Amino acid sequence: MSEKQRGFTLIELIIVVSIIGILIALITPNVIQKLQNGKQIGTMSDIKTIANACLEYVAENDVAPAAGIQNGPLATNNAFIKALTEKYLTTCPINDHWGNPLVVYSGTSVANFSGFSEDMVEEGDFLIISFGRYGQPEDFTFDTDNREAGMFKVSTMDDFKKDLINWNGTWIRAPRTSGSKD
Repeated sequence: MSEKQRGFTLIELIIVVSIIGILIALITPNVIQKLQNGKQIGTMSDIKTIANACLEYVAENDVAPAAGIQNGPLATNNAFIKALTEKYLTTCPINDHWGNPLVVYSGTSVANFSGFSEDMVEEGDFLIISFGRYGQPEDFTFDTDNREAGMFKVSTMDDFKKDLINWNGTWIRAPRTSGSKD
């Protein structure tokens, strides 16, 4: 037994574990932000799909789906979804990509949303909303004089908490696209 067995020393193991810990600490926030960005993009795509179906419905019927009835979270088989899935959508997502319910205001109930008034809405109007990562509405008021005021730049994890709001097919609260002013 004259041969010595060679292994790692405690110092070498501590150094390796420290390097791995530092790499994980550097990589994890970027991975989490990319995952949240994917959920935000997926939610926006779903909202845009629903909005396009609503626009087709309004073009044919002169009123939003379930106008004046729908005001709140989407639920399976409610009047809004039934109206859209009869002809315009095969399936209608009821949750955003964070798992929170999408919220809809249609017809004159759009006036119940902050920043809108009864004199500016019609039976063909609709809002489709995701309350973001945590499903909690932020304190957002639509500014009719500055429609771009609701657009934001995604730069921190807190930006995934912000609402995503589509009014009649147009974003009034959403991340700025590249090329937009900051």
